[in-house]
Amino acid sequence: MWVVLAVCAAVLVTALVVWRLHLARLARRRNQAGIITDGRGLLFGTMIVRRQLRRAVLRVRMLFASRERRKQMDDKARVKTAEEAAALMGNMKGVFMKLGQIVSFANDALPPAAQQALSKLQQDAPPMDFQLARGVVEKELGGDLARHFKDFDEVPLAAASIGQVHRARLHDGTDVVVKVQYPGVDAAIQADLGAIDRLGVMAAMVNKAVDFQAVLGELRARLVEELDYRREARNQELFRHLWHGHPMIRVPRVFASHSRRHILTSEYVRGFTFYEFNKVADVRERRIASAAIADFVFDSMFVHLVYNGDPHPGNYLFHEDGGVTFIDFGCVKRFAPDSMRDIKRFFRAIFEGDRATHEAYVEKIGLVRAGRAYDKDVMWETWRYHLEPYLSETFTFTQEYIARAAHYTSPENTKDMNLPPDLLFFLRITFGLNSIAMKLGSSGNFHQGARRVFYGDPDAQCALGLQGIQVPDDFRLLPARLTDGQRVQEIEASGVLPVVDEPAVSP
Repeated sequence: MWVVLAVCAAVLVTALVVWRLHLARLARRRNQAGIITDGRGLLFGTMIVRRQLRRAVLRVRMLFASRERRKQMDDKARVKTAEEAAALMGNMKGVFMKLGQIVSFANDALPPAAQQALSKLQQDAPPMDFQLARGVVEKELGGDLARHFKDFDEVPLAAASIGQVHRARLHDGTDVVVKVQYPGVDAAIQADLGAIDRLGVMAAMVNKAVDFQAVLGELRARLVEELDYRREARNQELFRHLWHGHPMIRVPRVFASHSRRHILTSEYVRGFTFYEFNKVADVRERRIASAAIADFVFDSMFVHLVYNGDPHPGNYLFHEDGGVTFIDFGCVKRFAPDSMRDIKRFFRAIFEGDRATHEAYVEKIGLVRAGRAYDKDVMWETWRYHLEPYLSETFTFTQEYIARAAHYTSPENTKDMNLPPDLLFFLRITFGLNSIAMKLGSSGNFHQGARRVFYGDPDAQCALGLQGIQVPDDFRLLPARLTDGQRVQEIEASGVLPVVDEPAVSP
C-alpha cells in the first residue's frame, strides 16, 4: 500500500514539475515588446487555479491557528496572490492587465499591501525598450525622430495595458506627451478576446439568464476601438470641446500632426497622481476633486450621452486647487437618445419608489431576458443599492457601503439578471467611482446632483456647486438646457475635430 502511495506521489510531483516548466517556457515566449504571446489563457487560468489551491491549503492550516494568526495568514496569502497577478498581468498587457487595473482600485477588501501590489498596474507596468518605441514613432510619422520632436525622453512616464507614454517637446517648444502602442498588443488582445468568447460559450450553456453574445460583443467593440489612436484623438478632442472653459475640469489638447493609428500626442499637463494627491490634499481639496469627477462623469453620460469607460485612477491628474485633468479616451461609450431616456426613467422609478414602473423598465432595458421569471424584490434592492447615495439629503461614501457591493453582485443575487450592453460599462464606472469617492472622503448632498441630471432641475446644484465652486451657467444648467447629446452633435457637425492621417511610409 505504501509503495503504491509513494509511486503516486512521485508521479504527481513529477507531473507538477513538468507543468511548471511548461508554464515557465510559455512565460518566456514574448514578442519584441516583451508581451507574453503564447498560452495567455492557460497562464491566467493556472494563476487562478493556483490561488484556489492556496486557499484550500490555507483553510486547513487555519483550523489549528488562533484568530489573530488566521488573519495574518489570510493577508499574507492575498498579498502573494496580488504580487503574482501584478507580475503576470503586467507582462501580458492587453485585456488581462485591464482586468488587474479594475481590481486594483475597486476591491477595497484586499489588504493594503495587496492593493499596493496591484496598483502598480495603473502606471508602473514593465515598459518596452526605448529603441522599439522609437521605431514605432518613426514608422508612424515617417523619418527620424529628431525630424518631428526637439526632445524625446527615453524613459516612459507610464506604461499601461496597450501602450506607454513618453514626455517630449515639439520644435516650437511645446511640451507634449506621446503615447506609443506596444507592437503586437493588437494580436494579444484578439487572442484574449478569442479565449473570452470560448468561455462565454461555456457560460451561456450554464447560465441562460445572461445574453453573453451581446455582452461579449460590447466588450469586444470597446477594446478593439482602443487599438486605434486616431479614434482616441477624436474622442479626446470631443471631450476637450465639451468641457472647454470649465474652471475645474480639464482635457489636454491633441496634436493631430503628431498622431497616427499607433501613436497619440497630447499637450503635457503637470499634476499629481491619485495617490500623491490623496497624501497631500486636505479634506476640502479632496472633496472638490471628487465633485469634479462626479460632474464630468454624470454630465458626460446623462447630458452628452458619451462617457469614458476606463475610470481607474491612473487616468486622472489632480491639481492643487482640487481640479482634475482627464486623460485616456480610448474606451468611450455612446448612448442612443432613446436608450438613455429609458435608463433615466428606470432610475427615476427607483428615485420615486415606483415599483410598477421599475418592473416595466427592467424588461424594457433588458435586465431580464424575454420570458424569464426573476425575483422582483432582489432586482429592486440591487438597483436601489446603486442609487443609495442619491436618495437622501446627506450621504458619505464609506468602506461599509463599498463592501456591501459584494452582496448585491453575488451569484445568488444575480442569477436571474441579464447585463444589457448599455449597462455593462456603466456598472464598471459605478463601482470604480464609488471606490474613488470613498478614498477621497466624499460626503454631501448627492440628491441634488441626481435631480439635476435625472429631471433637468434648473435649481439643483451640480456637485462642484455644492462644494462652493462658482460654475458658469453654461455648465451648471446643462441638464436643463440640453438633452439627447445635442452639444456632441453640434461639435461633430462643426468640423473642429481632428482627422488624423494614416501611418506614414517608413523611409
